[in-house]
Amino acid sequence: MAFKLGDVIIDRLQFGYGALNDQALYALTQLQNATIDITADSTDVKDKDGNLVYRKYSGKTGEVTATNAFLNLAIAEIVSAQDAEVATTEKTIVMPIFKIVKAGETLDVTDAVEDSFVVNALSSNGSLGKAYTKGAGAATETEYGVAENTFTPPTDKEEVQYLVKYKKNVKSGAKVTISGDKYPKAHELYFKALAVDKCNVNGGYRGVVIHIPSFIPSPDVSLALEGGDSQTMDYKGAILTDTCSVGQEMVEIFFIDEEEEA
Repeated sequence: MAFKLGDVIIDRLQFGYGALNDQALYALTQLQNATIDITADSTDVKDKDGNLVYRKYSGKTGEVTATNAFLNLAIAEIVSAQDAEVATTEKTIVMPIFKIVKAGETLDVTDAVEDSFVVNALSSNGSLGKAYTKGAGAATETEYGVAENTFTPPTDKEEVQYLVKYKKNVKSGAKVTISGDKYPKAHELYFKALAVDKCNVNGGYRGVVIHIPSFIPSPDVSLALEGGDSQTMDYKGAILTDTCSVGQEMVEIFFIDEEEEA
């Protein structure tokens, strides 16, 4: 029997997938939700008494808004419009490092950039105290020491801890840069969801794939630097119309009537 169009229930959004024709760009596996809005401009035709007799629609536009459960560096890379730098053993990246070192303890500073240290006393109430300079040898009350990849804080008896900032050649990590003169480029966007038939909720899951042939991410980004249960990151953008194609497709919805595992 042929499939009939009707009501379905979206059980969950599985993932988002960005791509070019022959290249996968990213996958978003922690999407909490995604909304696609299609709107159009309208022109009303009314009679002499102001009654609406015809409405003409034109100028369709589409917007996508999705929420990821966590801060996602792949999203940050896409909206930054430039490739992230990935650190390796062969190609290190200089990164800033911050450490709190208690008085009397030492710190391993392997791969630190020479003469990049900035050291201040840090009081128990969180305020910065006096600054210290690097000594020629061992640490003293007014100087810190750096020797054989080891940082030794000053021996100032009035201080309990120190805030140490320095630069390090990092061998594993990434650097994402958001610049003022670079903007995201258009690409394909897919969403994969699982649905159930509302008249047969025990019949298993069915796959639903939403395909947006041309999506351009918004350069707007909000980074929530906080703990707790609010770690979300929005991903949004516009749906572009391919005016060079015959169908001028904006969104395609594929319902695969085959049972899937959750």
